[in-house]
Parts: sequence; structure tokens; C-alpha cells
Amino acid sequence: MPSSSLNKRLVLTYSVWKKLLALFGLALALLMAWAGFLSHFFILEVSFILLGAYWAWVILGTMSTISITLYPDKIVKRSWLGETTIPTHALLVADSQEQGSAKSWRFFHGSNKNTRESIQVAGNFLSPELRLWLDSYRRNIYRLGSFSSRPLSSNSAVCVEFDKAVSSFRFMAVLTGVYLLVYVIYATMLYWQYPVFAGYAAQLPAWPVRLLFVAVALAAYPLLQTLTKPPVNVPNYSLRVAQAQQQAFRSALIANGVAWLGLPLFLLCGNRLDFYLMLLIGAIYYYDFYPRLSTWESILQAAPEAQSVQVTVPRRSMQVSLALLGGLSLASYAGNPNDFRIRQQDCVDDMGNPVECKSSGSHGSGSGSSYRGNGGSDSHSSTRRGGFGFFGGSHSSFGG
Repeated sequence: MPSSSLNKRLVLTYSVWKKLLALFGLALALLMAWAGFLSHFFILEVSFILLGAYWAWVILGTMSTISITLYPDKIVKRSWLGETTIPTHALLVADSQEQGSAKSWRFFHGSNKNTRESIQVAGNFLSPELRLWLDSYRRNIYRLGSFSSRPLSSNSAVCVEFDKAVSSFRFMAVLTGVYLLVYVIYATMLYWQYPVFAGYAAQLPAWPVRLLFVAVALAAYPLLQTLTKPPVNVPNYSLRVAQAQQQAFRSALIANGVAWLGLPLFLLCGNRLDFYLMLLIGAIYYYDFYPRLSTWESILQAAPEAQSVQVTVPRRSMQVSLALLGGLSLASYAGNPNDFRIRQQDCVDDMGNPVECKSSGSHGSGSGSSYRGNGGSDSHSSTRRGGFGFFGGSHSSFGG
């Protein structure tokens, strides 16, 4: 049990064997995302991929944690991506416990909406002894110490303006939800229209088009960094706040705009991996440039004058995006190209024998898709569509 002295610190490290065990959870999350990707049931595909990506993100965040150190005046988390520090002068602690699992804690700077300036402690990865020490330290130091921490009032000017900035980001997230719904509807339509959808610009080389979109996505990063700089030199208070809100809205628009590039790229090249690649890069930008309460404290000059600990949360979205680009590029090379396209599962030839659906590669006019049977091609063919239960048995003709 640590001393109750305010000069003491508490170092938390996760159990190594539990981290190794988490690798199975990571593998299951990726497997679930891949199963959704291959399902060709697009609402299921989007749901499984989003859920798998979220689980993978949570597990990787836990596995990458090297240590979490609690001091009376700050909390420091060391991970593979750098060091995160939040002060404790306005600390908010939220705990959660699911049935059959250990309690977990999340420490926020100022507000529970300030997710980017928070540190989570996964109780399941701590030993029972460390969990007891943490609970005791939290109660005795952060709640009962002479420097008793208090979260900011939700009615304070800082929290009000911060909440407005958060609302801008959440509104854009809702639009991205609508965008995903558009993808589901459009992809379903393409599934019924084409045996294999190779893109509306299949005659163009895919890589230059893809590189152009990736370049646009990466070019958004310095722009987002510019928008994070608070307008502290603007003397007028109202003008300064309005300018900061405008910057927050533009950041949300750009981050989500990167995600929205995926659908036009997919429609041009016919590769669903491109759609999810841009979606993931946009999601990483969204998370990395999500509003931070310390920024608004700086803008409104509301931070305590005697504050000795500054919030430090590194931005790593560019590095993570580049790693993601490399990983998914390798995946696209390693897999069967048709796995990444929208294609029917049960094409048959004129004799009713199952054949592999193939694209003619001439979709420029929105028609011309066909399949080829064993050793032959046809221009007046029919396909039987199935795979979705009650939709099975529909028929359509292609070619001309």
C-alpha cells in the first residue's frame, strides 16, 4: 500500500500475460471485420467493420500502454505513441464495471466530453493488488487531499464554448452516418446490377487515381494542424471566440471530408478497400483533432495562473495513417482482387453450372459487365443471384 504522503506516486503497469491474451481478442476483432467484408451483405459489412475496428482500436490502445503514473498534480501515460499528461487541478473520474469484470477508470481533464484529454485505466489488465492501490490513491489523494480537484462547472464560459465545438464534430459524425447509409444503398444496387463491379473508370489505371486521393487525404493534415492554433492574438473577446468556433467547424468538416472521399474513389476503381481506407483515415483525423478543453482554456485565458502542469496529448494521426496505408496496400496485393470488389456469389453458366463471376473491365458507360464460364465467354448471359435468403431466385440479363 503506498504512503498517503502527497509526494508519493503510484506506477501502474499492465500484466504481460494479459496483454498477450489480448492478442486473441485483436485477432477476433480483425477476423470479424474480414468476415463482414466478405459477406456482401452491406449493412452487415459496415457494422462488422466498424465494430471490429473499434475493438481493435481499444485493444491496441491497451496493449501499447507501457505505464500509467499517478502524481498528486498530474497523471502521465507512457505508450508506444508517446507520452500523455493531464493535470489534476480539474479532474473528473468516471468508473465503469461490467458484470464479471474488474472496475475500470477514466480520468478526464475538466469534462467528461473531453475524451482527447483523458487517460483510461483498464482494471482487467491490472493485478488485484494494483487495483486496490489505485482505488485508495484516487480516494485519498484526488478527492480528500488538500488540493482537492474539482471538474469545471458545465456553466462556465470555457465549458459552454467547448461544448459548442464538440457539437460541431458530433454533427459532422451524424452526416458521416448518413454517408455510410448511402454507401450501403448504392453498393446493394451495384450488387444487383453487376456480376462484378470493377468501377465506372475501369479503363483508367487504378494506382494513379488512388495516389491522387491519398495525396489529397494526406494534404489535409497540415491544414488541420493550422486550424488547431488558437487565435490568442485577437484582442476582441467575441471575435476571438467566434474565430475559434469557426476553426473547430472547419476541422470537423475537413476530417469528415477525408472520410467522404472513399465513395467516389470506390465508384471510380471498384475496390471496396479504398472506401474503408479513406473512412479509417478520416476517422483517425476526426479523433486526433477532436476539440480539447485545454485549447479553449488558452483561448479564453481561463487556465489557473499558478498551473505548473500543462496538458500534453501528442498528435499521431499522420504516422498512423501512413502505417494504415502501407498495411492495406500490402493486403490488396496479397489478396484476390475480386475479394475487394462487389461481386455476386453464385454466378452460373447457361447450363446452370456454378462459375466464378468475372468482370469484363468495361464499365465506363455503366454497362458491359458480364461473366465468363469455363473456357468461354458470352455476351447474352443470365445470372442467378442469391446469398441473401429471401432475395435468392431473382434473375437478370447482362451483355448486349
